[in-house]
Amino acid sequence: MKRFLILLILPLFLVLAQSCTKSVPPPLVEIAYEDDETTVEYEDDETTVEYEGSGYEIPFEVRGGVRIVKVKVNGVEMEMIFDTGASGVSLSLTEALFLEKQGKLTENDIIGSVPMQTADGSIIDGMVVNLKEIEFAEGLVANDVEAIIVTNSLEAPLLLGNSALKDFGSFTVDDENGVIRFQE
Repeated sequence: MKRFLILLILPLFLVLAQSCTKSVPPPLVEIAYEDDETTVEYEDDETTVEYEGSGYEIPFEVRGGVRIVKVKVNGVEMEMIFDTGASGVSLSLTEALFLEKQGKLTENDIIGSVPMQTADGSIIDGMVVNLKEIEFAEGLVANDVEAIIVTNSLEAPLLLGNSALKDFGSFTVDDENGVIRFQE
């Protein structure tokens, strides 16, 4: 019954979202970074990262006190908050509807619904979905990641939490150089 209600309500949100526009983030700028151990080059048109060493470096920028990374969710580029304090991945209803409109999120990806607690302690409804892949960089991909869609807010933050990071082993955050280093 809950699944039926979700499937019934989702088209209503689709109609609402059709009037919304999706802004496209600016392309990555070319950055060269060198030190005694590492050479990294970031390319303009891709999230490709060349990293001499045993791992990957993902660039981030700080906005409003949080680290923002560019990833591809089911092939669609998005900016997400890199949040190691979040247990999972969270998408707003706007991004979920955009993925659905692009054919990147389907009814078959819906796992169910769940009540969830926000950072302020309130309980809200969420829809659990399977994201086929989250690509951090070429060669650094998390597959079949469960994510929560916050169904009561079109503008909920996009969080990249531990459920997407658990398969990558260790990582370090280099705030000085604006990169997150994943070790293999």
